[in-house]
Amino acid sequence: MPDPIPAPAPGRERWSRRTLLLGGLAVGASACSVSDPAVRGPAGAPAATARPSPTPSPLAPGLARDVAAETALAAGARAQRARTDADDARRRDLLGLVEQAHTARAAAITAPDPAEPTPSSTSTPAPGPRSGPGRAPGTERLVADERALAARYRAAAMAAGGPAALLWGSMAVASGAFATALAAAEPPRSAAVADRAPLTVPSDSAAVSALVGSLHAAVWGYQLALGKLPVTGARHDRARAGLRERRALQARLVDRLRRAGVEVPAAAPAYDPDPEVRDADDARLLLRRIETRLLPFCGLWLAAAARPADRAAALAALTATATTATAWGAPLQAWPGWSA
Repeated sequence: MPDPIPAPAPGRERWSRRTLLLGGLAVGASACSVSDPAVRGPAGAPAATARPSPTPSPLAPGLARDVAAETALAAGARAQRARTDADDARRRDLLGLVEQAHTARAAAITAPDPAEPTPSSTSTPAPGPRSGPGRAPGTERLVADERALAARYRAAAMAAGGPAALLWGSMAVASGAFATALAAAEPPRSAAVADRAPLTVPSDSAAVSALVGSLHAAVWGYQLALGKLPVTGARHDRARAGLRERRALQARLVDRLRRAGVEVPAAAPAYDPDPEVRDADDARLLLRRIETRLLPFCGLWLAAAARPADRAAALAALTATATTATAWGAPLQAWPGWSA
């Protein structure tokens, strides 16, 4: 039986920094294939043809403002972490993730090609003053700044297309999650900042088909997990709500494919759960992994969406999936929606 949700096949299409961050690109039908996420198989279509890359130019005023905001948030998180009690490991880990994520994002925004991630983008600190212990911003200030950045980046994602939409959208989702976590009394777990995999933008229909295939597996996994969760518990209620949401999204996407005359991918007869589900703990772990594995498929849809309405729907799906994954215990990510 196939793996419930294997990762999307990596690939890439080249886009210059200027084209990515300043241009509102529409992704048309030219695309590479996206393998069926429910049943493994060879990729059948060739990679998309690379577009000419304009000569990079100095940062536009808006981008310079974004780099300054990223650098300031990295410095603020670093200063607040220095003042956080060593026994508060979760909060220190969160602040470390926030610092490293904003450092990586400042590097990505200024990179010649943000769709070509490099290891140095997550390991080289962004330039900027280091705040001393007496200058650390309060939690409320960090939360407000993260929320403001999330709103700005959401607008940028809606105005962009291709890898730019995913770049801005991923940062918007992460900043929103950082704000929620910073304001929480008990922060969620935090993952290390991972390098993003190079990105190939599929056609809109290919991205939607891939997500539908992954949702087949997600629905199957939710049904399996529900059988192991106590019926009267809050987790059972949350899983039932998650199953309804997954079915509703799948129904909308299937209807979209049919209206476009695209063949709808069929569900596999069964899937190999990872882990094998024997009790409630296994069920929670399965749901955590299902939602985490859905993230790159939502990201591909965001990058491929050709219309603003579809881009908004894809960003909403990415946001909801990241939130649900965290609710099931998944660690916060610096780049939700990107394959690592």
